[in-house]
Amino acid sequence: MGGQFNPHPYRKEFPFTKQLVYLNHAAEGPLPLSSLKAAQNYYRYLTLEKVTAGHDYQFSSLEKSRKLAARLIGAKVSEIGVTPNTSYGLNVVAQGLKLRRGDTVLLSDVEFPANVYPWLNLRQDGVKIKLIKTKNGFFSVDNFLEAIDSSCRVLTVSFVQYFNGYKNDLETLGGICKEKGLVFVVDGMQGVGSQTIDVKKCKIDFLSCGGGKWLLSAPGSGFFYVSEELQKRLKPVFFGWLGVDWRLHFEDLQHYDKPPFASARKFEIGTYPYAELQILASSLKLIAKVGVPTIQEHTQGLLDLLIDYLLDSGYEIKSSLASKHRSGILSFTCRNAEHLHRKLFRQKIICSYREKSLRIAPHFYNTAEEMERLIDVLGKNRL
Repeated sequence: MGGQFNPHPYRKEFPFTKQLVYLNHAAEGPLPLSSLKAAQNYYRYLTLEKVTAGHDYQFSSLEKSRKLAARLIGAKVSEIGVTPNTSYGLNVVAQGLKLRRGDTVLLSDVEFPANVYPWLNLRQDGVKIKLIKTKNGFFSVDNFLEAIDSSCRVLTVSFVQYFNGYKNDLETLGGICKEKGLVFVVDGMQGVGSQTIDVKKCKIDFLSCGGGKWLLSAPGSGFFYVSEELQKRLKPVFFGWLGVDWRLHFEDLQHYDKPPFASARKFEIGTYPYAELQILASSLKLIAKVGVPTIQEHTQGLLDLLIDYLLDSGYEIKSSLASKHRSGILSFTCRNAEHLHRKLFRQKIICSYREKSLRIAPHFYNTAEEMERLIDVLGKNRL
């Protein structure tokens, strides 16, 4: 389980681990102490140094975040923009594609609302939204193929489904989209940071990911990816003054002939949430230090312990156990699941109750001992 990886040195980043077991990263990711320090340093700068220091320190967080995010998903820095949340990024692509009346967007019937409402909003322009039926909450490539017709322009899916942890086969879906001429959009919120991903290999055109879950950053931080190819056709619906290159020199602002950035930065708007981006950069650095392949292997090893127990008990596993569809999320249920969720909370074991199931989502600093503690409480539950 997890090879030679030892999570214990990282637990000092999360001092609450002395009091409770946190298995709720699919809901909210806690802030590491190193990222808290990054935020404190920024606010110190605002309080004591900004009046003389200029803009370089603020803007450094942008470049650090873009570079680390690009490395995380296998993209170029010029393909990365910063965003306050997943929804903003998805609106960038939904509105920027300028879909026409009669065009169709495909998505599954179990998507998280953040990847639904930006597309439903296009109905007012005559765009059709087709929900692809899933079986047991699992998105089928065959059902996707059956849903495609000549009006289809976009497929938008979650990297990992929020409620059952089903990891979509992005490489297969991306290949089909490329073959059929569809724009391939991915909501990365529940997978990026815990599961390996290569946007080029998967032929993803656009990906959006907030920082507040698996990336262990603050709400109000995140990034989006726009492939170089899609940048050529995607139109900025809104445009801000920082979408052009002032080269950090703001002495002459009355020349309005500056062209937009020839990168994903042209889709960013206005002044940035610098404190949140300092946090994001710090947390991305920590994720990179541990390594996503290590995180993926370690968390699946932890979940293996739980799966082994659940298969020999009266609990019903709702997640797929097929290796290519597993993620850092495992969902299971029982007759008294909601009551059990409250009981776990009282025992200081923090998880989520979603769609009538318990959702367990560990990260790299969680331990086998913590999973055994969870299993011990489950074993005392009356099914």
